[in-house]
Amino acid sequence: MMKTGKWFVLAIAGVLLLTMQGISEDQAMAAAYPDRPITLLVGFTPGGSVDLSARALANAVKKIIGRPVVIENKPGGTGTVALAAMLAQNPDGYTLCATPSSVLIRVPQMQKVPFKPLKNFKPLIGYATPQLAIVVRSDAPWKSLKDLVNDAAKHAGNIKYATTGVGSTTHAAVEEIAAKEKIQMIHVPYKGGSEALTALLGGHVDFASLTAEFIPSLKAGQTRLLATMNEKRSPQFSGTPTLKEIGYDFVNDAVFSIVCPSNLPPAVREKLEKVFAQATQDKEYRETLEKIDLIPVSYDGKRLEGFLKSNWEKINRHLIATGLIKEAATLPE
Repeated sequence: MMKTGKWFVLAIAGVLLLTMQGISEDQAMAAAYPDRPITLLVGFTPGGSVDLSARALANAVKKIIGRPVVIENKPGGTGTVALAAMLAQNPDGYTLCATPSSVLIRVPQMQKVPFKPLKNFKPLIGYATPQLAIVVRSDAPWKSLKDLVNDAAKHAGNIKYATTGVGSTTHAAVEEIAAKEKIQMIHVPYKGGSEALTALLGGHVDFASLTAEFIPSLKAGQTRLLATMNEKRSPQFSGTPTLKEIGYDFVNDAVFSIVCPSNLPPAVREKLEKVFAQATQDKEYRETLEKIDLIPVSYDGKRLEGFLKSNWEKINRHLIATGLIKEAATLPE
């Protein structure tokens, strides 16, 4: 009995020692981090709102940590290629990913992806939300979304539209309209908003569902705004109705975020959260958001994680109810 008790105490002591060593190693790693450049992957093409905002945030982080933060664009799969690429790297904090929340909670429900979106990632920060809208060229015959919908109903399968990819928020908005109106339109997905806008201006599609890339073209008189997608009308475009106002059950839920692998050492993750939160106060970063018409938001990792989980369930119920899917293409966890 004495021997058993002795070995039990020794075993417990060994476990505690290993745990303490693990904690100290994590803390030592965090203290030395970063000692080389960090790569921030972006799942869309250069020039779009995700890319430009991520570059501005990366520059702000660089000022704080004194190390380069290198942007690497990996477009494809509506942003999922970049997320998968991050998971293929060593989870040491030197490869992170900038992504809209929709790539984690909408896209995987509509297409199979090679990861578990609510299990394999930990959000570090949610920093901005885009203004989303449906636009046509300024010379298009449609003066309102109702005009466009009526024409699409008369010419089934002849109307083409561009988005930032399958399962994106911009795609889901048009699918909501099509489902309610029981009309067929041809979806032409692109790898970024700037490419989708170029397709619209070049006459390759009839309309586009876009993030904030549409705003410069609108100011230049190249496009016409038919509807926005926020909860309330944008003060910037107060004369344009929202989709919800028109009668469609859809509101933008995209939050531009920075995520890391879920198995990143907690001490490093905590350090990154603080650094990115501090970076969002940078003057030049804030000016860039204003210049590219993004709305600043502030989600810490815990709050954003809760947002992702609750919205996964909400979006799943909605997609099934509208008949867009029978079940999520990818399990969340």
